Amino acid sequence: MRAWTNVLMGAIVALVAVSCVKESKDVKSQKVAVLLPDASVIDRWATDKKNLETVMGKYGFQTAFYTAPETEEGATQQVEQLRKAIGDGANYVVLTAIDYNKINESKLLEQHPNVKVVCHDRIVLNNPRIAYISSSDTKEIGRMQALFLLNHFHSTEAASMTLEILAGPETDINAKDYYEGAMALLKPYIDHGELVVKSGKTEYSQVKAGSWDTADGKKAMQNRLASYQEGAGPDMILAANDNLAQGAIEALEAAGITQMPIITGQDNTATAQRNIKDAKQAMTIDKNLNDMAYNTAMIINSLVAGSPVQASRSISTGGVTIPAFFSKVSLVTIDSISW
Repeated sequence: MRAWTNVLMGAIVALVAVSCVKESKDVKSQKVAVLLPDASVIDRWATDKKNLETVMGKYGFQTAFYTAPETEEGATQQVEQLRKAIGDGANYVVLTAIDYNKINESKLLEQHPNVKVVCHDRIVLNNPRIAYISSSDTKEIGRMQALFLLNHFHSTEAASMTLEILAGPETDINAKDYYEGAMALLKPYIDHGELVVKSGKTEYSQVKAGSWDTADGKKAMQNRLASYQEGAGPDMILAANDNLAQGAIEALEAAGITQMPIITGQDNTATAQRNIKDAKQAMTIDKNLNDMAYNTAMIINSLVAGSPVQASRSISTGGVTIPAFFSKVSLVTIDSISW
């Protein structure tokens, strides 16, 4: 009897909540602007856009989508897109910043305090106008990549192995988190000489790529190979995402190396899955983009309803604590891919 009572009470609460939303605001009148990078560099943004279109449609919001390339020009274009979206009456903004510094420099969020901003995947640092962030645990992703490498190292029972590091660009605030999460586990091994970085490049300022583009990953790997004998490469490569992993593979193959090192990745792209199948890449990480999109839309819906949701996680930046919702991440290897 108690169980049925709880169910009934839950249904009543839900109906009251829905009723309150309808009375307080007409959902269909609320304008939402979604600003994302385009898929010209990283394929996943096409998936994010599709997922967000689907879930925003289910909530019934008036949603306008804007995309721009992940370049310096694209970052400037995104600022103008944000300006237009606000000028067109957007009440809520979902933002994946191409370069968060340019967003801050524009002062647009400060100039329009009534616009609620939810960061999707990437937070805008040092800005008190961010209401929420919907992302994944970026440092945990770095730790997962590092742990995979360390498990391989220990499984070989070798006294030492060589390692090179390919991190993402500083314009993506997540890139340094991936690096720091990984280095928290790897640095003690590097300091003790068990993992040898022949290039000597270990600091983030030394290992960050110019962009997430595969070409920049290839260029970075070619730079690292200069520290190795002709035809030789490192035993392991910490590549922050699948594009950098693909760039590393291309550089290694161009150098005549056929036996690939243990290479990490992230984003679970189709290219990464093929590379894993072909024994060119050892792993990738899936960030569950569907869940991330649903979290983002759920946050927007709660803001529209005037009933902010309570987050169990938070991110502190610039003296401000931002409520955070993290989607689950999972390890993808040859054993977990369905062909």
